[in-house]
Formats: sequence, structure tokens, C-alpha cells
Amino acid sequence: MRLTRLFVLTTSILLVMVLIMLARSMLQDWHTVQSARQGLQAMELAYRAMKVAEKASAERGPTIPVLNDTVPPDPAKQERLAKAREASDTAMNEALLSLNSSGGATGATDQAAAAQLRKAQDELTQARIAVDRVAALPHAERTAPGVRLTRKPIDLMFGVIDTALESVTLLSAEAERIYPDLSVPLVGARYGAELREYAGRLGSQFTAPLAKQLPLGAEERRDIPLLIGRIEQLRKLIEVQSHTQLPDPRIQGAIGEMNKRYFGTGLPFIGELTDAGLAGRPYGVESTAFVARYVPEMLSIVQLRDTMFQIARDGAAARVSAARQRLMVNSALGVIILLVEITVFIIIQRYVLRPLLLNTRAMVAIMAGKIDTRLPRITRSDEIGDMQKAVAALRDISKSKLALESEREQLIDKLQIASNIDFLTKLRNRRAFTDDAAHQLAQAKRHNWQLALILFDIDHFKQVNDNHGHDVGDAVLIRVAEIAQSQCREADVLSRYGGEEFIAMAFDCSAEDALHLAERVRSALARAAFTASDGKAFYVTASFGVVTASPGDVRHTEALVRVADRALYSAKSAGRNRVVHSLYDPLSATEKIATGPLDIDLDV
Repeated sequence: MRLTRLFVLTTSILLVMVLIMLARSMLQDWHTVQSARQGLQAMELAYRAMKVAEKASAERGPTIPVLNDTVPPDPAKQERLAKAREASDTAMNEALLSLNSSGGATGATDQAAAAQLRKAQDELTQARIAVDRVAALPHAERTAPGVRLTRKPIDLMFGVIDTALESVTLLSAEAERIYPDLSVPLVGARYGAELREYAGRLGSQFTAPLAKQLPLGAEERRDIPLLIGRIEQLRKLIEVQSHTQLPDPRIQGAIGEMNKRYFGTGLPFIGELTDAGLAGRPYGVESTAFVARYVPEMLSIVQLRDTMFQIARDGAAARVSAARQRLMVNSALGVIILLVEITVFIIIQRYVLRPLLLNTRAMVAIMAGKIDTRLPRITRSDEIGDMQKAVAALRDISKSKLALESEREQLIDKLQIASNIDFLTKLRNRRAFTDDAAHQLAQAKRHNWQLALILFDIDHFKQVNDNHGHDVGDAVLIRVAEIAQSQCREADVLSRYGGEEFIAMAFDCSAEDALHLAERVRSALARAAFTASDGKAFYVTASFGVVTASPGDVRHTEALVRVADRALYSAKSAGRNRVVHSLYDPLSATEKIATGPLDIDLDV
């Protein structure tokens, strides 16, 4: 690739990388802002659902005096109940309106939460009907011994809270999914909402006993310890979470206020009433006074919940602000880096790249043999000027250097051919066979190919030279090489091993295939007619030694050659013009001449 193109390419890549990093950083900051906004929106929806549960729970307070009111009803009690119901309805309507107008930020979760709130609204309506029905009964029927008509409406109102808290759970989980940083304060807020509800349920256990001034019944005796245990458990969870995950002084202050008011005043008051109810002593307070004394202490729990929500809001707002600041800083840095990169590009292009390009073109022309190439004028004393001087010097010596290199390459090629090829038969010589066979042996070991080595010698070749002359002998050697080459496979290594001796190494070749190959060569030689100097035809034969082995048994090809040579000697001793196969024994490090069906003895 040209230097100019490389420079443009690298500069472009660098520019793209800067833009990608800038865009990625901006996208991350934008995602943080969007996640925080959507998380805040989901959190606000969860808070509104908590307010529904809170107001519905608070509605039980004025409901209890109405259920236990005398005849005629006290207008003040009725008014307090009406205001509590109005507050519950307002909270419910605001929550449903917020869910319906949320813009789909949380999708299906909004619909599921809205469905839970509408269910809670229906349950609240049914509970109010039950309250009004019981309140309309004569006082004697409501307060008769053993009658627990007031218990059912309160139980129905408990169900309203459970349903409303289901929507709180859905929306809180969605807020945590969208913006995980809200998870800790939201969990704490849910603990606070549950604590407020269980504190309300604990107070509701004294509805009937206080109205009738009767000892605690079996249900109250069972439920009050369970509710107090759950309240203490939630208190511990809130305190542990505040110390380990939310070490905020505002939360510590809210927890201190809760411990002071509810756990320091409200819960001990419940303990006094419980002791009186269990012992059958007078309570010393009626239901209206109980609500007036107990319910205000629960406001400290609501304040703790609201504090946790406020901390979550503040944290998300801080994240949004920090992300916006990073967005501005990264944008400014990106613009600065972009301007610096463009400036550096112009400087390098004008003072380095352009002179370098001109000199490079001149150098390329000289290397291509254009000795008369016009060189740029040397006007600089820096590194570029030194390079121009070097180019001029290169022009002066390039012609002679090119000639010398050409002569050297030609000489190397000739020497390579002369060192590996037999000049007469054009086969590989013994040196080339040794190198090729070692390489092929390594390949055979890697692929686990069966090896076969064939060594053959022209019978009585000295007589051919003596009777017909060396020119005819050379012609015989050439013809023998051609015949052997025609019978071997292309991948087989065939070489003139020396004098009238030839050698071939075959790979992926079984003993049977090797013997057949040797037999084909022997038979073809025996049938071939040669022409003497006087024009008469004569024939020659050859003796063959064959050895086969598994590649893992052979350490080097010389071992196979020694075995094949012994087999060749056996063939000559047995009368020549035959193929003898040798067994290679790597364990005993000896080679034995095979007998039996593997020997081939042909008379020609």
C-alpha cells in the first residue's frame, strides 16, 4: 500500500476511532440520563401506589370508631371517615391517572400494576359497603357478646392493602430493572411501607376488644405476637440496610425518629393494652382515644419511607447531572482532539509526506532500471535532505548492482539444478534422494502411511559397456530411467542411486502394492529392446530388492536402504531378474530375507 494511502487510511481510522469513542461516551451518558429518568418515573409510580396502600390503611383508623359508634351516630366520627375515604379515593385516582399517562415507559408493567390497583379499588368499595352495612345496624346487635360483625369489614380492608402492595412490588421491581442504582432505597421504602401496614394491622387487633371493653379473643391472642414479630423483623432489616448500604444521615435521623416515636411510644402503648387484654383488666381507653393516640406515632414510619424515596430521587438526579456534565466535557474534548488531528495531518502532509513521496517515486524509478530519472533538487539539510542525497548515490550504483544480482541468480539456479539432478537420466541424484526421502519419511510418520523402498540394479551392465560401448550404455541408462518413471506414481521418489543402480521410495503403499510395482518395472525392462551400435537388438534385465515397513518403525531411510540392498543381493544370488521382498524387524534390529509367498522369482 502506498505511503500516502496508508497515511490517509490511518488518519481516517484514527478520526473514526475518536468519533466512535466520543459517540460511545455520549451514548452511555445519554443512556444513563434516560435510565435515570425512566427509573424515577417508575419509582414515582411505585410511590403513588404506596400512597394508595397508606391511605387505604389509614382509612381503617376512623372506620373503627364508626363501627363501634352509639346511636345516634357521632357526626364528627362520620366526618373523619368521609375525609379518610376521600383521601383514599384521591390517592387511588392519582395513581391510576399516572399509570395511564406514563407514556409506556414501563410497558406491560404499568398495565399489570393498574390492573392490581383497579382490583384494590373494587375491593375497597366492597369493604366500605360492608362497613356501612354494619354501622347501620342497631348498636345492641353490633356489641352483643360473642358477636364479631365489625371484624369482617376490617378483614376486607386488609385485603385491599395486600392487593395495592402487589402493584407496589411490580412497579418497584421495574424501577430497579431500569435503573439498578434505585434498588437499595426502593427496597428500604418497601420495608417502610410494609412496616406501616403491619403497624396498622396491629392496631386493628384492638377494634372489637376496645369497643366492647372485653378481653382479647383467641384470634387477637394469636395474631398480635405474629404482627409484633414481623414489625420487629422489618425494623431490623431497615436498620441493617441503612448501616451497610444507605449510610445517609437523613435516613439515620428518620430511623431515630421512628425508634423514638413508634417503637419508643406507640409499640409500648400496644404492649400495655395487650397485657391488660390478656389479664382481663380495664383498658383505660376507648377506641376513639386509642386511634388518636396510636395512629400519629405511625407517621414516623411514613416519614422514613418518604425519606428513602427522597434519597433515591436525589441520587438519580445527581447521576443525571453528572452524566450531562460528562457529555459536555467529552464533546469538548472530542472537538479539541479533532482539531489537533487535522492540524497534525496538514503539517505532516506538507513538510514530510509530500517530499517523501517525490523522493520515493524517484527511488522506485531507479530500482526499476530508469537510471536517468530526474531527482528532486536538494534544498534541505534535515533528514529529508539526507534521504535525497542517498537517492542520488543509489542511482549511481544501481545499474552495476542489478547486473551483479542477475548473474548471481542465474548461477544459483544452475548450481541448484546441478546439485540435485543426474545429468544423464534427468532423475534425482543420490543427494537429492536422501533429502527428499527424509522429508517424505516425516510426512509418512505424521499421516501413518505404509512405506516401501525399491532398490534395483541392471544385471551385467558392465557387459553392455564392454560389448556395445559407453554411448550405448548411457542410452540404456536413460531408457531404464524412462521405463521406471512411467511405472511409478507421481508422488513416488525415484532417483539414480549410482552407476546402474536405481532407487524408489513409495508412500501409502502396502507390501503387495510394492511388489506389484517392482514387478511391473522388472517386466517392462525385460520386454524392452535396446539397439546396439551395429543396429542389432539386445535385452537387459534387472534385479530388485524391496522392503516395506510402518513409518513408526523407521528412524531414518538409511536403515531401509540397507535392508533393500541385502534383498537386492539375494535376488542376484538367486539368479537375477527377480524381485525379493525383505521383512524389516525393528525390535531385534535385524533384517531377514522373506521366504515363501512374498518372494517373486521370474525366469526371462
